[in-house]
Amino acid sequence: MKDILNYFVNHRHNLNEKFVPKSVTGRIHKLNRNDRDKLKSALFTKAKEFEANTDFSAIDWIQTCLTVIDKNAFHFNQVFFSPGHEIKDEIRNLLRRAESSVDLCIFTITDNELAGEIISCYKRGVNVRIITDDEKTEDNGSEIYRLSTTGIPVKIDHSHYHMHNKFGIIDNKFAITGSFNWTYTATKHNQENLLATSKFEIVKQYSEEFEQLWQKLFDL
Repeated sequence: MKDILNYFVNHRHNLNEKFVPKSVTGRIHKLNRNDRDKLKSALFTKAKEFEANTDFSAIDWIQTCLTVIDKNAFHFNQVFFSPGHEIKDEIRNLLRRAESSVDLCIFTITDNELAGEIISCYKRGVNVRIITDDEKTEDNGSEIYRLSTTGIPVKIDHSHYHMHNKFGIIDNKFAITGSFNWTYTATKHNQENLLATSKFEIVKQYSEEFEQLWQKLFDL
């Protein structure tokens, strides 16, 4: 974020939204909404400094900065359906794009290909955590013990009822949710759905719920 701020400041006399380099717009595209808000706040602070201490009029500059940020902000909202590979392919894509964290709260995981993608995330340094249902860990084909043996922390409920959630948060930037269980049957036969969204308020609520469950559930 500091690099983006420095670019805007250093180019304040000739900033043009049409000629911002891809190295800058690409960094903006990776910011989540919280980081974008921090960037905007830092820009307003700089604008006040310019107005107070120099003869530079910052009104046009700050407007251009905001336009560039909003134009290049990342937004993604899409729904996927099964049977078919649409949902599975999207989950794979999101896991492969993960850079910092993957938090999964999934009722059951028996698809070894998706489990392999989770392990790949972990092995390349992504912070991975999994919450799942205690009874489903004992199902034939469950991948949970394989994931745990790899080193991924797993938590389960201890209840006669089910931890029936099916959602995930990637990089605190995306949330995925829907009826889809991470099983071959869900891909090949079931009528299922998955919503993937970058909407900040939704991602934040799922992240808060995950943290709440993580604190109160039990280590595998």
